Amino acid sequence: MKESHVKWAVVGGGISGIAAAYFLRERGVNAEIIEKDATLGGRIGSGRIGPRSIDFGGKNIGRHYKLFRDFSRSLGDYTYEPFGINSSRVRNGKIVTLDSSRRFRSTFNFLRDCPKRDVLLLAYLCAHVLINKNNRYLGSRFFSALGERHDKTPLDMIFSRHFCNAAVRPMSVRMNGAEPDEIYLGNFGTNIGMWLDSYDQLQSGMSTLLDAFQHTARLLLGTRVDQLLMQNNRIAGLRLSHADGTTEEREYDNVILATPACVTADLVRHVDASLADALSRIKYYPVMVAIAEYQRDIFSPEVRALVFGPQDPLSNAGAYGVTCRNIVRYTFSGRAARAMIEEGISPECFIELGETTLNRYIPVKANERRAFVSRLFDPGLCAYGPYHARILDAIDHASRSICNLFITGDYIRGASIEACMQASKATVTRGAAVLPTDARSNPSASTCEPRASTY
Repeated sequence: MKESHVKWAVVGGGISGIAAAYFLRERGVNAEIIEKDATLGGRIGSGRIGPRSIDFGGKNIGRHYKLFRDFSRSLGDYTYEPFGINSSRVRNGKIVTLDSSRRFRSTFNFLRDCPKRDVLLLAYLCAHVLINKNNRYLGSRFFSALGERHDKTPLDMIFSRHFCNAAVRPMSVRMNGAEPDEIYLGNFGTNIGMWLDSYDQLQSGMSTLLDAFQHTARLLLGTRVDQLLMQNNRIAGLRLSHADGTTEEREYDNVILATPACVTADLVRHVDASLADALSRIKYYPVMVAIAEYQRDIFSPEVRALVFGPQDPLSNAGAYGVTCRNIVRYTFSGRAARAMIEEGISPECFIELGETTLNRYIPVKANERRAFVSRLFDPGLCAYGPYHARILDAIDHASRSICNLFITGDYIRGASIEACMQASKATVTRGAAVLPTDARSNPSASTCEPRASTY
């Protein structure tokens, strides 16, 4: 396909930005990705323990992740291995496990001590997610309607405290970094959809896929976007700051902001305060991820992950893979973890706390640890907000006033990899109609309609 001469910038090198550049490339547009970090990936980025590449997040690929699997196929022959769902909690001093290989029986056992009203309500919501795949994502009619009726109160006012601690919180702190009193029914389909899916992992890890993608893309790494440059109420370019301290103003015909909502809000505030205010209503919570390698297997084939309660900064500890049980991922999210993150606790203290907490139920000792790697994500996990469909409508309406600016991210369709891919594909589809030819050689082709953004 002949490449377009229209200059596109994609701001943000996480999965939303990668997806936007990929879908533009499918349309013959080689966009420039601008990323403030030295590497691509964002929350699906990688680190290293010795010679081994370690994925910090996004390594579990759902069976429903069609767009992502198409994306990986476009880059090569990547092999997936089953991972499923395996998560345990402690009930009356004993470990009970939810495992997707025996989903219904283990789910019944996992929720056996929960109030029947709560279980029936969850079953009702699950049925709607299973019947209509759109209910897995933000903006569906069913969950938006539920949000209109019930989002005046968070989930801890809809479900019992016991059920929130047993079932809701393990989903919310892991997927959104949020407590049950910080998430809302109108968005809960995203959590249920991820819970009902089954997962695989790339055998070679996410880093090999990102490396292959980099060879297809134009990148400006270690570069921060300081300001949108406007001319006659339309995008003219970006003011950039590079890692070496130099700055420049670079011309672009179109810009896709694929950054967290709070970052996007800062960039658009001088252009449209109402758009910035709508974006600022979307919540993000920090998360610390620490991954440690041990001399022996810590988890077993039967128990591969353990979730903890609101009193513990450690929200989840789990094996890195089905057969890679000597590497443990410790996730610190939720209210108790935030207090430690704000204090600036060192990664070493986090990993020691993780080991101490896990050791209450599954033996693990610091002297068995070979090495570890950690990363703090702040902004971290997206928790959306009450009446989120209204927020998305406000973002869509306000963004129409800025020609050639497009918005995507983890708050449009949801925070999962597939949801980010869906949002970016929709943004590119709408954006491709704006400038079908070079804007400078054919000014009449420029228009502010249709707008890219929400759903």
